[in-house]
Amino acid sequence: MDQTKHAACHTIPNWALNNPYLDILAPRFFENTSKYDWADLPRRVVRMFTEVERRYASEAESLALAEKLHLLLLDGAFLPNSPVMMNSEHSSSTNLFACHVLAPPVDAEAMAIAGKIHDGCGGIGYDLTSVDDPVAMTMFIESQTAALNPNRKRKAHSAVTLHVDHPMVGPFIDMSSSLEITHTNVELDAPFFAALSAEQPGVVGIWRSVCASIFKTGRPAIAFGEHKSLRSPNGERLILNVCGESLLRENESSLIGSLNASRFVSQGLFDEGRFKVAVDVAVRCLDNLHDIQDHASTTVAERCMQSRKIGLSVMGFADALLMQGIRYGSSQALDFAALVMGLLQSTARATSESLASARGSCDPSLLRAGEPLRRNASLMAIAANGTLSLLANVSGGIEPIFSYVTRQTVDGSVINQMQPTLRRLLGEHGMAEDAIAEVANSLMNGALPADLEQIPPIIRLAMVRAHDLSPSDHIQTQATFQSFIDGGISKTINLPASSTVDDIAAAILNARASGCVGISLYRDGSISGQPSQIAATQSLDAGVVAA
Repeated sequence: MDQTKHAACHTIPNWALNNPYLDILAPRFFENTSKYDWADLPRRVVRMFTEVERRYASEAESLALAEKLHLLLLDGAFLPNSPVMMNSEHSSSTNLFACHVLAPPVDAEAMAIAGKIHDGCGGIGYDLTSVDDPVAMTMFIESQTAALNPNRKRKAHSAVTLHVDHPMVGPFIDMSSSLEITHTNVELDAPFFAALSAEQPGVVGIWRSVCASIFKTGRPAIAFGEHKSLRSPNGERLILNVCGESLLRENESSLIGSLNASRFVSQGLFDEGRFKVAVDVAVRCLDNLHDIQDHASTTVAERCMQSRKIGLSVMGFADALLMQGIRYGSSQALDFAALVMGLLQSTARATSESLASARGSCDPSLLRAGEPLRRNASLMAIAANGTLSLLANVSGGIEPIFSYVTRQTVDGSVINQMQPTLRRLLGEHGMAEDAIAEVANSLMNGALPADLEQIPPIIRLAMVRAHDLSPSDHIQTQATFQSFIDGGISKTINLPASSTVDDIAAAILNARASGCVGISLYRDGSISGQPSQIAATQSLDAGVVAA
């Protein structure tokens, strides 16, 4: 096989069939939205991968790996973070990384570096703990980013983290709800929780302020300093990127890619062998792209070459559970999570160690004492998969299915659809189109799956929505994944509208006790215009309705 076959291949990717989001997403990926070919995205990734692979391997070996990668991309079994595909329409070098952390922007040069990353569809995290006035700095970041967003193909976002000991933590918390494109994190650590247990008045006041703010607005998110620091072998402070999945040093970037767990389930069984092959190819792909990244500054380039961090993630986890008849949050679901992540961890490490032997390792100081040398200082993370999950039309990351009939706003357009994995399973069980439409309307009008006997029992018993789960169910799932990975997790702990401030406090304490690096909580309805909602129309076709 040669590269001309990739160029000539016009196979429609599996994820591009009956996907209602693609017309809306097209401007992110194609300059000419009147004429485009979604099969071009896999070809772009393969082109870049092969360009680098030829530097290390023979032509035959390079093309054989390229073919494996191409098949995974066409199937939607693996997708690199969206900047890789958004920015690769032309051959010129550009930003391929989604996750970045920079030093606080104190001058025009720093803002120019941030602007380059944002123009390339990357997100930036900052630690403002050393800044005298983090509130003013946050508002500066917000305003400067917003001013340039109208000309970007995807709205840029940033995240700012402040340690709880900072004297301006109170105003920082109060400011969180006024921000539109900047996410806020407050870092809590062991001394803070010890003081909270001792009921020190100042600490209790901050704790109540944090929990009350989350209750009202879903902000800020919480980082647990002691769990984060455990993932820094050399003691260098790690900082959260925008969504919290990448733990990066200041002036460092990382490349994320996601394996779609649902594409490895066939006839109710998870294909472990195929998954391991996909992990191996995915690690090689992400590592190769480090070599052609156009970094925002020489400092960032140097630090990334030291670490070569990647974050191999999972998406479609809830879809994979449904396909196996497993209820999210159950002990069986946690066992499946451990199976998937155990395979991911062992295979990714083996591949990275093999690459280190052949091509050189990351800086050994970034690895734990006694660990085998490997190519990449970090290997795994759980991303939110905002764009990727829309491309694949599956649940993002390790999130549960939000609703089986959803109304979702993407770039100002509204999509109503029956959850695609459920719809496909009902069809595979012999349900006719009119019967599927009846199920959709019943669910939309408030019926519980347990009440719909026309749904096959193996599907019905596994159907659960985000708000049907307890906070503990969410946190146990997050903690199970967290125990395997060297990065963080982007996940929302969904709470019903009836939740209290005390419920939020209890969830934060539970997450810390469970070993999570952080926690993001959202009480349903606390922000008007939330992007995903339960569809509330009186009629919904079994397929898709777009407005």
